[in-house]
Amino acid sequence: RDRSPSRGLGDVYKRQEAVRAMHGDIHKLLLYKDKTIEEKIFEDDEAFLIFFENVMFKLGGTKTLFNDNGLMVTLMATLQGAMDNFKSDHFSYKKFRRAILDSHGYIKQMFEEVGCDDESTNS
Repeated sequence: RDRSPSRGLGDVYKRQEAVRAMHGDIHKLLLYKDKTIEEKIFEDDEAFLIFFENVMFKLGGTKTLFNDNGLMVTLMATLQGAMDNFKSDHFSYKKFRRAILDSHGYIKQMFEEVGCDDESTNS
């Protein structure tokens, strides 16, 4: 028998908001080193790295909203790999982009799990 308390609508709303915020942050990560993007998102690599570290911190704090979901663990590991690649002397945009796109896919799956509408994840 499941003895865990049922989640109210407030919890669902919190999870949906967290996922929407993650989705927006992932898009900013993806666009930073894209040579086809002319609009400057971050002033320099240092500003980008500070943003990236803040994203990782925020995501780490949201894992309880998702009951330590396996997707969250995979998302965090994938983003850490992207960050390590970014910091590396042998940075590979191709690997970085793949990790960020994979992360986007994990977030999309999390959207589906918390009942967000699909329109928000397709951009």
